[in-house]
Amino acid sequence: MGLVDIGGIEPKFFATSAIFILLILSLLSMGILRTFQQRVRPAVVFFVLSAASLVLFIWIINAWLL
Repeated sequence: MGLVDIGGIEPKFFATSAIFILLILSLLSMGILRTFQQRVRPAVVFFVLSAASLVLFIWIINAWLL
């Protein structure tokens, strides 16, 4: 394996992607945790927020960065 050149990635694209990936995965993991704790309503809220964050991320990437 060789080195990967990430010099072509714009800083705002990297920052936006990193923030949204952390947000989406954090909300998803909280939903899974609440599911295992058998707290259904908070779990559903976290899953919905995770899905909404994913939709917002896709919209921002399509409208703002590309």
